[in-house]
Amino acid sequence: MPGLSAANPDWYGELERKYFPADVRTEPNLDRALTGIATWDADENTGRLTPAQKARLWYGISAAERLRAVASNSLPALDNSGADFGEALVGSLAALAPYESPSAGDRQGNARAARDDGLLQDVASAFVRASDFDRVVRPAAVASPIRGGEKMTAPLCQTAVVTVDGYQSVIVDTKFNSADISLNQLKAIVNPFNWDEDYSKLFVDMQEQTPGILPDNWRQVLETVRLIGDTTLRTPLKFFPYMASPTELEMNYDLDMSNFEAGDRQVRVDRGFINVTVTNPAKNPSQGGVRVVTRKVVHIEGISAFAQARLVCIGGYGTASADFLLGSAANPPATPAEFDYPTKTGQPDPTEKPAAPAEEPSTVVPRATATTHFVPAAVDAWTECAQDLTNGYFDVAQKWLSGSLTLNDVADYTARVSGELVSSPWKYLQAMTTPRSPGRPGGAR
Repeated sequence: MPGLSAANPDWYGELERKYFPADVRTEPNLDRALTGIATWDADENTGRLTPAQKARLWYGISAAERLRAVASNSLPALDNSGADFGEALVGSLAALAPYESPSAGDRQGNARAARDDGLLQDVASAFVRASDFDRVVRPAAVASPIRGGEKMTAPLCQTAVVTVDGYQSVIVDTKFNSADISLNQLKAIVNPFNWDEDYSKLFVDMQEQTPGILPDNWRQVLETVRLIGDTTLRTPLKFFPYMASPTELEMNYDLDMSNFEAGDRQVRVDRGFINVTVTNPAKNPSQGGVRVVTRKVVHIEGISAFAQARLVCIGGYGTASADFLLGSAANPPATPAEFDYPTKTGQPDPTEKPAAPAEEPSTVVPRATATTHFVPAAVDAWTECAQDLTNGYFDVAQKWLSGSLTLNDVADYTARVSGELVSSPWKYLQAMTTPRSPGRPGGAR
């Protein structure tokens, strides 16, 4: 498994030592893991796994069966490894079932039928490269009695490691669509002050700070999130909400260094965005049909970069994005904070077009101030550059994993990176000196 056993062999033990110091287990144990999952799912009082956890579980079981099939190692066979192990496997497969499944017994019966019908052997033979998971492995589970035709929609967590402000940081990207949720529904809940109500499994509290809005119109909030068990991170953030157009919503956020001491100092890099675009044919923000793209860049003190990558995926930064946003849009808080909350009387709102006096309509286009123009422009330029390079990185990585990477591919990507680095200062200059349309922070895009 590239990047795991060779370059980062101790990531599992590192997380154990940091977050479970009284019960450190330095080596993963498949039997113990499956037994724990099966026990959890069979207990009617503990609840079911989330869609993101189900996706990771199915990836793990499928990868283990693939490794056992092609390598000489100590992994037990997943179909006939003794009664106890076999029942743990059945119980874990049962955990993949949809929420509507009536009982643990029914779920286990369907899982046993799928196992006996050769589901795992079929998956092992088809799971050759990473892209096969979405192409053939997910559909195999959906077509089996376990899922009964119901899709597994939660995206897997994809990460990369970059250096930001001298800290090795993890990039987590997600992209997903919804035909049912509208941009206006997401706009109603996407303000960070709603996050603890939107997705309480990750966000513990979002607290107001003083002054609330910074001189450049970025808002302030103190975020507390829960990663594993009772472990929390308390981080001061600033965020900037704006509508790039009537069909494009953007919420950018970054570490608030002006208020850094309000946090627990565990997080030294924390930036990203939530972008929503209308996809319905009518381009109507009130109708269902959106494309959501998120990015999280984070550095957590005390653990290595690769262990951080695993931690943020386990903690839900990546794979929970769909549940966090689409789920809360469908079932919003009773009194959500508005998109541009907080606002200050007498201070222009960067998300709205400035209004002319009612008694004397003005024909003069308002001039953008430096504070409402410069920072969003920098965010736009940086986002476009970083996203382009990261997308290229994933393209190259995918070719390498499939064994189809050529020297020409490497040369092309190297030239692309060099070109982006050379041209980036000019992108910033153009973005920050181009006059913006009224009510559109960040200038031309």
